[in-house]
Amino acid sequence: MEQHIDNIDFSRKSREIRDIIRLSDFERLQDLCLNLEDSIAFVLRGFENKHREACLELFIEGKLDLICQRCSEKLEHTIFLKSGFLIKEETQLTDFQVDDHADYDLIEGSAKMDVLSLIEDEILLSMPSAPKHENDKCYYKKTDGVLDRIHPFADLKQKLYKN
Repeated sequence: MEQHIDNIDFSRKSREIRDIIRLSDFERLQDLCLNLEDSIAFVLRGFENKHREACLELFIEGKLDLICQRCSEKLEHTIFLKSGFLIKEETQLTDFQVDDHADYDLIEGSAKMDVLSLIEDEILLSMPSAPKHENDKCYYKKTDGVLDRIHPFADLKQKLYKN
């Protein structure tokens, strides 16, 4: 897979990249995912819109095993993303009108755009800031319909100061 592309040329020539990438290839995701052997599939497609502006469309599909912030157990997070990008030269960035391109995020034209970083950015932006199971699926200990957290270190003080 091409890791770096000239994004304007890629779009003007209507090129496309399809691939499957292991999560271990993403540096920033490694601390957030439990299983780095999992993979995500993506399609990056270049095209010109009706105004003949260079654009990219990115589709990402897969699953991530995250850590539930309540019970610290595995939480499967499914990803199905579609993102659109409008590519502008640095000199054109100040004249950009958001209202005309509401469906697109703006990115700077680059002869060496890092495809993996773009994919990783979109995955990170889609992830919940504090992933957690739904109440009925969480691994809390339930008593009388109230969720009680299991405290594995509750008796640690007694064990440390035991005579």
